[in-house]
Amino acid sequence: MRIRQVKEVEIEGLGERIKQARLNSTKSLEQICEEVEVSRTYWYDIEKETLKGALSVENLRKIEEVLGVDFGVSLKGDSND
Repeated sequence: MRIRQVKEVEIEGLGERIKQARLNSTKSLEQICEEVEVSRTYWYDIEKETLKGALSVENLRKIEEVLGVDFGVSLKGDSND
């Protein structure tokens, strides 16, 4: 039997931190989006913090991996804890 737990947390300024990490990266926006598997529009919504829903922890971890950074976001039960 599977049980699903959904938890959302607000991380102030995360979009700007992601943007700065992108700007400091040697990768192009197109390359980053391809590796993270998101569209440019979705990426800009992440940076501007205007997503209609929440950023999934899976996408956050992909972003961290592709950009080579750790944003220090820890959620109980996350595989990075």
